[in-house]
Amino acid sequence: MTDMEKWDLTDIYPDDAAFETDLNRVPALSRQLSDLQGKLNDSACLRDVLLLDMQLSELLEKLCGYAHMRYDLNHTDPTAQAMRDRALTACYSAGETTAFLIPEITALPEGAIDNLLKTYPELQDFQHLLNDLARHKPHVLQAREEQLLTMAAPALSSMESAFSLLESADLDKGCIVDEHGETVKLTDGVFAKCRESRDRRVRADAFKTFHQAFAGVGNTIATLYAGQIRADVLQTKARNYHSCLQRALFSDNLPESLYTGLIDAVHAALPAHHRYLEMRRRALGVDKLHLYDNYVPLVDTADDTSYTYEDAKILVKRYLQPLGDTYLADLDRLLKGGWVDVYEQPGKATGAYATGVYGVHPYMLLNFMGKLNDVFTLAHEAGHCLHTYYSDTQPFVNKDYPIFLAEIASTVNENLLLRGMLKETDDPKRKAYLLNHFIDEFRGTVIRQTMFAEFEWKVHSLAEEGRPLTAETFCQIYHDLLVTYFGPAVEIDPYMDWEWARIPHFYRAFYVFKYATGFAAAASIVKTLLSTGNTDLYLSFLHAGGSDYPLNTLKKAGVDLSTPAPVLAALEEFESMTDQLEQLLN
Repeated sequence: MTDMEKWDLTDIYPDDAAFETDLNRVPALSRQLSDLQGKLNDSACLRDVLLLDMQLSELLEKLCGYAHMRYDLNHTDPTAQAMRDRALTACYSAGETTAFLIPEITALPEGAIDNLLKTYPELQDFQHLLNDLARHKPHVLQAREEQLLTMAAPALSSMESAFSLLESADLDKGCIVDEHGETVKLTDGVFAKCRESRDRRVRADAFKTFHQAFAGVGNTIATLYAGQIRADVLQTKARNYHSCLQRALFSDNLPESLYTGLIDAVHAALPAHHRYLEMRRRALGVDKLHLYDNYVPLVDTADDTSYTYEDAKILVKRYLQPLGDTYLADLDRLLKGGWVDVYEQPGKATGAYATGVYGVHPYMLLNFMGKLNDVFTLAHEAGHCLHTYYSDTQPFVNKDYPIFLAEIASTVNENLLLRGMLKETDDPKRKAYLLNHFIDEFRGTVIRQTMFAEFEWKVHSLAEEGRPLTAETFCQIYHDLLVTYFGPAVEIDPYMDWEWARIPHFYRAFYVFKYATGFAAAASIVKTLLSTGNTDLYLSFLHAGGSDYPLNTLKKAGVDLSTPAPVLAALEEFESMTDQLEQLLN
C-alpha cells in the first residue's frame, strides 16, 4: 500500500501536538458560554451564545474527527485510543457546560426569535435551527435535567463502544480452509470474499464459523445490546416521547407511518422475493437453499475475477458521467490520493464509511478486497463523500444533512454504475450477471434492511412493555423474521439466529430503514437524471445540507417520500428485473 492509498490526516492537523493545542482551547470556550447562562433574554447575549456555540462545535468536530480517524486506522493503538477517549470526553464535558442553551432558548417568549433575526441580520443562517428548536419544545427538559442527561451520555453510549472493540479487535472469528486447501483467518473482509466462493463447502464453513464466533460470546453481546435498548427507552421516557420510534424520527420531522408503511410495503412484495429465491435455488442446482447461498453470483463471467483499486476508480469515473463535469472533477480530486484509506490492515476498523471535517475535506475508509462488490462500495462511499463536500458549502450551522438523506447520494452512484454496465453490454451472460448483482444489491439494501428495521422495532417494543431482553429472545425474533422474509425455498441454519449479534447499526436505533428509503429516492433521482440529462436539481439537493427538513429537501429534488409511491416504484422495478433475469437464465 502506497502513501497515496492511505489517509493523510495532516490536512486536519499537521501533527498530534497541534491536536493537543486545540484540545486545550475547549475549556476556555466552554467557560465563555457558561458565563452567559441565565442571560439569553438579552438579545445581544443570545447572539453571542449562538456564535460561540457554533465556534465550539466546529472545533469539537475537528478534534473528534481527527481522533476518531486515528483510532480507526488501528483499534489496538493505545495512543490513538487515548486521543479518541480524550476528544470524546471534551465533547461530553462541553455538552454538560452548554446544556442550558436549549432549555433557555425554547423558554424565550413568543416573538423573541423573530426580533433577534431582525436585529441581527448576520444570524439569518440560524433561522432553521431556531425554528426547529421551537418544534422540540415539548421534549426539552429543565436545564439541570438536560445537564444530567448530557452527563449520562458516555454511559449511555458505552455499549456501542464496547461492541465495536469486541467485534473489531478482541473477537477471534475463527479459521477455515479455503478453495485452495489453505487455512485462512476470517476477518470481515475475508468473510465477504468467502461468501461469494463457488465452492459451496467454503461458503458453508465461512458462515458457520463466523456466526458461531458471535454465538460463542452471545450472552455478552445480548447484554450489551439490551443495555443499548434500555438506554434508548430511558431517553425516550425522559424526553416525553411515546415510543423510541417516535423519538428516532422526530429530529428529521418524519411521520411514523413512513417507517411502518415501508415494512408493510416490503411484506406485500415478499412473494416476489420468495420467487427470486426459488429461481436462485434452481439456478444453483441445490435441493434446499441456505443463507450462505445468497451471495454467490448465479452467473460465471469475467467480473467474478479480481479488480485492482485502479480498475475500480476507472470504472466509477466512467459510469458516473451522467452527474456532470463539475461532479466528475470533484470525484477525481477525492480519489487522487490522501483522502481514501484503501486496504484492510490489522486493527483497522471493518467495513467502509465516509466522514469529513468542515473546512478540510471528506475522508473515505475502505477495506478493498478486489471483488465487484468493492467497486460498488467505492462508488457508494464516493457518493457520501461528495454529498459531504457539497454540503460544506453551507454555513457550519446548516452543513449537516439529515441522516434520513444520508444514503441517497451513495445509492445514486451505485445505481448509475450498475445501469452503465448494463447498457454497455449485449452479452446475455454478462447482462444476467449484472442484473443478478442489481437484484442482490436491492435485496441487501431494501429487503434485508427492512427486516433489520422490523427487528429493531420489535425488540424496542418489548423493552417499552417492560419485558425481558435475553439472547434467547433476540434469537427467536430474528429466526422468525428470517423465515418470513426468506420463505419456503430457504433452510435457516440454527447458527443464523445469531446474525443479529454482529450488526453494528443496531447500536444506533432506527437508522437502517433509511437505507431502504434512500434506495427508493435514489432510483427516482436516477430515472430523472437519465431521462432529462439535467443535473441542476440533484446538485442543488447535494448542496442543501441541513438547511431544511429532509422531506422538503427531497421534494425540491423531485421526490416525494411522504407518499408510498417511490418505495412501491422501486419494488416494482425489483420484480421487473427479476423477470428479466429469469428469462435470461432460462
